[in-house]
Order: sequence, then structure tokens, then C-alpha cells
Amino acid sequence: MSENMPVSGNFETIPVYIVTGFLGSGKTTLLNHWVNTEEFKDTLVLINEFGDVGLDHELVQAVDDTVVLLGSGCICCTLQGELIDSLVQNFIKAAKGTIPKFRRVLIETTGLADPSGVISTLNNDDFVFSHYTFSGTITVLDGKNVREQLKKQYEAVKQIALADLILVSKTDLIDEEEVEAIEEIAHKINHSAKILPVLHGRVSPSVISEIGPYRDGDRRNQNMITSWLSFNDSSIASPLRPASVDNPLSAARPRIIAHSNIESFSIVREEPLPPIALLAAIALTAEQYGDSILRIKGILNLKDQDKPVIVHGVMGNLYPLSELEEWPEGKRETKLVFIVRATVLEQIKHIFTQALEHPDAAAMSYYESVVNAADSDVPQD
Repeated sequence: MSENMPVSGNFETIPVYIVTGFLGSGKTTLLNHWVNTEEFKDTLVLINEFGDVGLDHELVQAVDDTVVLLGSGCICCTLQGELIDSLVQNFIKAAKGTIPKFRRVLIETTGLADPSGVISTLNNDDFVFSHYTFSGTITVLDGKNVREQLKKQYEAVKQIALADLILVSKTDLIDEEEVEAIEEIAHKINHSAKILPVLHGRVSPSVISEIGPYRDGDRRNQNMITSWLSFNDSSIASPLRPASVDNPLSAARPRIIAHSNIESFSIVREEPLPPIALLAAIALTAEQYGDSILRIKGILNLKDQDKPVIVHGVMGNLYPLSELEEWPEGKRETKLVFIVRATVLEQIKHIFTQALEHPDAAAMSYYESVVNAADSDVPQD
């Protein structure tokens, strides 16, 4: 990893990554590999139930009742208490030297967990928001069983939709055609996530440097942004039309993969948008349909703003806005991509476009006061 990765105890924020995946997908195998690498020797690992982790016993040395120091230098905490408490307390312990300083945090969720809850928690506590930055979700798919899981479990679909990196595990138990089919349906659900096949969790942890929300001056994100802005609405499987993968080279019967109940739509505007109206429209839509808006991604052409602005959110919670140095492909326009529950797609599209084109005066006044108050809190040079 880079030498300037933020470390607990300084004024930079510490990146936080969520590792999720359905029951038995291979999350623990992945963590076992990662915590044994030189790159991740200074990582804080938070897990839901330590007894179920299965990390090699020879790697573990007790530090206290809630934290264990792994032989690789990683710190492992149970999340039986509050996530916020764990992040705050371990930050303070590292600052005091009670435990080793850590450069990043991995949070492993249970198989049925909704990663959006963790993301929301990270963004809604002042201390955590000031010292940590959510930097991406890694979803592990059980290559042997994922197709059945996607048919029956909405959580499994949601874990794909919220992913920034998708790892297809147990590839030794399935053939290459099946791997390709799984990658295709994952791509249908989440067009922008990077997808990699994995055997026994053996993938370099350096892959996480290529994912996550987009930050100021991060040039490598230009191609990533262009990728998810080209989202094809018709590629998402409808709840009434299960996704299938046809093999054009044989007479094999198409294989039904999943009923995803997830669709996407795009909002495109060439004229610059008033920032307050856009903020009010997003807030109103999230207030009424937040649980059904899995992701919002977009590049914004805002009034009185020369550079493109990136917006990126999960389940109605927005990350801080960031700028790019130049417009992807030189095209100056607003393009917002919504990934939503298919059953309320038209309602979400309607309320957002109406709020954007015909903003409510009271809402505009409220959000203008919020922005002005935030600006007044920023120290002046």
C-alpha cells in the first residue's frame, strides 16, 4: 500500500472497508489470507462474532476482552457492542499506544447483514465521520450456491448492488462457463463494481485501492466514473423477467440466474443545475423512498461551478461531494444514476424530477439556510 496511507493518531481520516457476503460465501477465508499479508499487517479488523470467524489460532494473541492482536499485526474486535464504540475506543487506544496504530479498518458483517446500515452508521456519527472515511464494500459470492441464493434471498441481491468490489469464490467447484454466468448476472445488478474470480481467498489486498467513493484529485477514478455513468437501464433483471445467460455457441438451455427486483434509471440534464434545488430534490426523494434507493451515483453540472462534482450515496445517505479536475470525455452535463427497487422505480423517478424542476419554496429556504450555516462554520483564510 502507499506510504502516505492515513494512520490513526494523525489528522487524516482512516479508510474503512466493509466485507460482506451471504452465509458461507468465503469471507473468513478472504480475511485469513489478507491478515497474513505484509500489506495488511497494520489493519483493524472488526467482526460480528469472534467465535464464528475461524481465524487460525496461532495467529491470535489476546489484548483484552474485546480486542485480539493477530500475529500479523492486525487487531481483531468483536462487534457484540456498538460499532461506533468500537471505532472510537480503538482510535483512542491506538493514539495512546495501548494497541498498535492501524492504517485501515475492515468490518466483516454477518451473512444476512445489510451493509447499508454500517455505511449509514459511519456517516452519521461526528467523531467517526471526522476520523474515518468509508472507502468501499467488498462482497464475496459463493460461486457454488449464489444462483439459488439470488432467487430466494433479497439480502444476497442487495449485497451485490451495494458492492464496490465483487469476489466470486469457490471457483474450483464450478466450471469456467458458470463463473462467467455469475459474473454476468452480478454485472447486471451492479454495472460499476469490479468483479474478480477468487480461489481460497487468494487475491491481493491491493485491489481495495481501486474501489470506493471518489475523492478530489484522484485521477484514476476518471475511468471508473465513465464506467458507471454508462449504466444501461435495460440490463437490470426485472422482478417479472428473471435474468438469464444464453450460450450462443451451443444449444444448451438458457440458465435462470435470479429475480433481482432491482432496476436503474438515469436523469440527464445539459443545463447547469441550482445546487440548492438538487439538494432539496435528493433529500425529499430519500425521505420518502430512502430504503428503496440502493445507490445514487452521478456527475453534476452545477451553476457557478466550473468543475464536475461527484455525488455518491447509499440508501439515501450521501457521501461528501467531491470535485474532478476535468469532465469525463469532455462532456459537460449532469447525469445521475439511481439503482432502486423495481416496484417503486416510477414513483422515485417522478418525485425526484418534480422536486428538481418545481422545487418547493419552503424546502429551498431550509436547505439554503443549512448550506449557509455549514459555510459559516468553515474557517476563513
